[in-house]
Amino acid sequence: MSVGFIGAGQLAFALAKGFTAAGVLAAHKIMASSPDMDLATVSALRKMGVKLTPHNKETVQHSDVLFLAVKPHIIPFILDEIGADIEDRHIVVS
Repeated sequence: MSVGFIGAGQLAFALAKGFTAAGVLAAHKIMASSPDMDLATVSALRKMGVKLTPHNKETVQHSDVLFLAVKPHIIPFILDEIGADIEDRHIVVS
């Protein structure tokens, strides 16, 4: 199973840290996307071994479970962007 985060802020960092600390998921099975690759949380995720990309569609393609880890007002824009890439195999968590 692979997990993706659309958004690489505090929520994505906290969940990724929890998953890896609990032994639920290895960091290399996690991918996060962010348009701002200079965020402190992006750096922290990178140090954990999480794969990072500026492209949301890439995160969707490489994930089985997808967390929409963005502010609520951003979700409609994200869904417009990635909606066509969501397949039956995906579990989407918002």
